[in-house]
Parts: sequence; C-alpha cells; structure tokens
Amino acid sequence: MAAIVNTFLYSGTLQQVEIPPGTQSIDVHLWGGAGGGGGGDRGGPGGTGAAGHHVSATTISMTSNIGKTMSVAVGGGGAGGGGGSNAPGGNNGKSKTQFSGGNGGRSGPRGSSGSGGGAGGATLIQIDGSNIAIAGGGGSGAGAGVASNGTSGVNSNSATSNTPGTLGEEGKTHTGDGGGGGAGGGGADGGKSGNGGSGDNGGTGGFSGSNLVPSGGSSSDGSGVTPGGTGESNYSSGIAVGGNAGSVGGNGKAVVVFNISVQANAKVGGEWKAINEAFVKISGAWKRITAGYVKIDNVWKALFNSGIDFLQTAAGFGDSSGGSSSGSGGTGGGGGCFMPGTLVTMADGSQKAVELVDIGDEVAVGGKVFATGKFLIDNLYEYKGIQVAGTHMVKEDGNWTRVENSKHGVSLGSEDAIVYVFGSENRRIMINGIEFTDYFELSEQQELVNHGEQFFSNWQDHDRQIHDKNVNILNA
Repeated sequence: MAAIVNTFLYSGTLQQVEIPPGTQSIDVHLWGGAGGGGGGDRGGPGGTGAAGHHVSATTISMTSNIGKTMSVAVGGGGAGGGGGSNAPGGNNGKSKTQFSGGNGGRSGPRGSSGSGGGAGGATLIQIDGSNIAIAGGGGSGAGAGVASNGTSGVNSNSATSNTPGTLGEEGKTHTGDGGGGGAGGGGADGGKSGNGGSGDNGGTGGFSGSNLVPSGGSSSDGSGVTPGGTGESNYSSGIAVGGNAGSVGGNGKAVVVFNISVQANAKVGGEWKAINEAFVKISGAWKRITAGYVKIDNVWKALFNSGIDFLQTAAGFGDSSGGSSSGSGGTGGGGGCFMPGTLVTMADGSQKAVELVDIGDEVAVGGKVFATGKFLIDNLYEYKGIQVAGTHMVKEDGNWTRVENSKHGVSLGSEDAIVYVFGSENRRIMINGIEFTDYFELSEQQELVNHGEQFFSNWQDHDRQIHDKNVNILNA
C-alpha cells in the first residue's frame, strides 16, 4: 500500500483532482484559519482572535469515489482590526465560496475607537460537492472603547441563522463612539458575530465556525489563540494561531494522504520488488510516469503511483463579506454636541451660532476655543428648548449629568443628525443661561461625575494620565 502525502497551505485557490483508481482510503488532517485581533482604544488593546479548529481522521474509505473530483480549500486567517473614527474592521479570512469568515465591525464615527478583527475561513474537503471534512474558522476579537476593552473571539460555535448557513457573520458595526464587534468564522455552521460596544465600550468577540468530523475522527476547537493538534507531526508553527490585538490570525492547513494499493512487482535477482516508479524516453529525455494501471475483470487496478497532481483554480473561492450580523449594541458614546443654529454665549455677552464658533474665539465661562468639530449622531434630545446629543453633560440642580439621564431631557428619536461642538480652555459652554460641558470623552464625563467642579481645574492632568495609559497599551 503506497501512502501519497499531499500538503496544502493557504493559496487563495481551490485544489482539485480526480480520485485515481486503486485509492482505498484517505487520511485527513485539517486546521481552519484563525480569527484576527480587534483594534485598541483607551480601554485596552483589543480582543484576541480565536484559534482555527482542528479535525483529523484516518482510513476514510474511497472505494466508491474512484473517478470523482476531490476539492480541497484551505481557510485564510482574518486580518486585525484598526483604530480611529469609523475605522474599517479587519478583512475576512477566505475559503471556498460560502465558507469564509466575516469582516470585522467598524468602530464608531464619533470619536476614536477600535474596530473588530476579521474571522477565519474554514478548511474543508469535498467530493463532487459533498462535504467530507470541515475544520471551522476562528471567531475574531472585538475592538476596544474608552471605558473597556473588546473581548476575545470565542472558540466554540453559536450557529448563524442566515442562508447560506456555512458563511460566518459580519462583525457588528458601531454607529456612535465605541468598539466594533468581532466577526463569525466560516464552518459547517458559520459563527454568529459579536456585539458592538454599548456606548463608548469595547465590543464582544465573534463565534467560531463548527466542524464536520468523519466517522471515527477527532476534533479540537483549541483554547484561546492556541489551536488543537499542535503535537501532530503534520502541524507547522504559526498555523491556525489566533491573532493578538490588532494582528492577523494564522492561516489554515490541510494534509491529505492517499492510501493506494500497489499490485505490480518485478523479480530481480530471484527477489520480488515492488514497482514504485516507471520512466519512458521521449525525444532523448527520460520522463517519469506518475501512475500505471491495468484492467482486470473490467476493473482498473493500480500498478504503481508515485504522485497525485492537484490542479489549482480561483473559481469558486472566496467571499468579499460574511453574512449579515445578528449582533446588537453599537450605539451611543461620544462627547455630545449641538444642532446648528444653537446660540452660544460669547465672553463679551454676544451670541454666536455653534457652527460658527472658531478656534481663538472667547466664549463665556469656557474661555479660549482650541478645537472645533462636527459629528453624526443618532441620539438627539431636547433640553429646555436646546437640541443636543443625549450623551452631552449638563449642570442640573447643581450636579453634572448626561442629558439622556436628566429630568428635562426628551428623546427626539434615533435618526441621524449632524451636530457641532468645540473644545475650550475651561471646558464649558453657556447656552440660554444653562451650563454645558464642551466636547468630553466618556472617560472625562465619568471623572466629572466622580469629582464634580474640581475636575475643571485638573482636566489636563487627567488627559496626560490617559495618554500615558495609551502609550503603555501600545508598548505592551
């Protein structure tokens, strides 16, 4: 019995071959592509991606599959998420069409947060389109927000309800200021996505794809970033390893061993020798004959086989995106802003529309303006006739609170609205005799709630501490 070993690494193509006569069985050792890590923010570096799954089985009978087409697809690892405003999620790890992972969820457009990583593609073997073995792709890590880190991709499967059910879900995109969700891995059942962050928090990681294990075989979902099957001789370093924060996940791998009966022998020096190779001379050059067969009782029998040549094709490989996300959250967050036309009280007692306030202007209480900006929000409120983001801080009854949590705040719905704000040296804005903060990140809002008016005298020290924390995160 000849054992012909075929090893496949990720190439972005399908590998196909007609199963040759004499093939008795195959052994398979598969690793799915791993999930990428999420992008970072002040709350942390981003969640790590889940390892690609491992499936192994031996002596899978092939006697009824002679002449059929075997296809092998190796899943790619998902890319890491990024950081910033509306940062795109990591690209998905690809596999045979409809078995890829999902792209990571975008970070929110209001402020700077981390996006989700891309999920891994499944590694699989099919015969004439029927699934024989599948190792699921790893779920990806989620992006971080200001208040918390994104969580890691989940090694286990929670199956998508989408069609096709083998395609991992896209990570949940954040529409406010916060971390994007992780994506689901491709598999026998594609994985569900994670959630976007609630407010300016990190999102949650996506679920891995599930496995299809041949009878008598074994599987492992791995643990964290570490895949199963690392002790096997067929494993290679880095294969199917989950991505660290902001980093790509490892690609998958497939090893297929054809066990072929060899029936030809020649007697040499009184001893029978197996014929494993044969050559023919063509135009003066010896050419190797890779396989020889003889027909006995109308059945082709293998004389020898020294190699099985697969053909590559890009057709039928890859998906540009995963299935629609079933994740929740991904709203809120951000410092809050005002609708255009809102009249701000200036230092000289005059009024000026918020969108016209410029760098260098002097505003009442707030002092000199050092930054201006506009944002898209979906949580507009009315506060005593002033239209303002629900996350904006207002001084009510001597205490600072968010408009959405105040006694007088009234929600105007969740439609998108373009709003304006600025930063000033004393961090305050006066409108119609009501005192608001200027643009505050979520962490600054919490410091104001914790320390009250004292915060305004040391807000720069708070910012330096946050910047130092960011440096430590990036250098970790």
